[in-house]
Amino acid sequence: MAKRRQSSHDVIADINITPFTDVVLVLLIIFMIATPLLIQAGIKVDLPATKRQTSTAEKQEVFITISISADGSISLDGQKYPINNINPILQQLMKINPSSIVAIGGEPDASYDTVVQVLDIARAAGVTKYVLVK
Repeated sequence: MAKRRQSSHDVIADINITPFTDVVLVLLIIFMIATPLLIQAGIKVDLPATKRQTSTAEKQEVFITISISADGSISLDGQKYPINNINPILQQLMKINPSSIVAIGGEPDASYDTVVQVLDIARAAGVTKYVLVK
């Protein structure tokens, strides 16, 4: 078969990407050189010292520990109390420091029912933050 000759009116279907690649590589080199120049070291400023005042919102969180033994006795911060007396004590402690965290722990043989009762009492006393400890 004979090859067809291209006339001046035929459209070239190939796209030459060499100039595009050259432009992209030149831009990449410019950005690689210019970027480190844009990042400037900050100016060191000596700020004045102030007296820090502690507000009521910045009080340290206080942990209140409740321990449940295997025989069902309950200790609040190391002192044993009947389960019925825990609610008013927790209410007083929460009024003193509302951001207190109550840590409820028990022996491995402690009754699950007692742990749930103590959780309910703590919620009724206004405790919003509590953790269960081993």
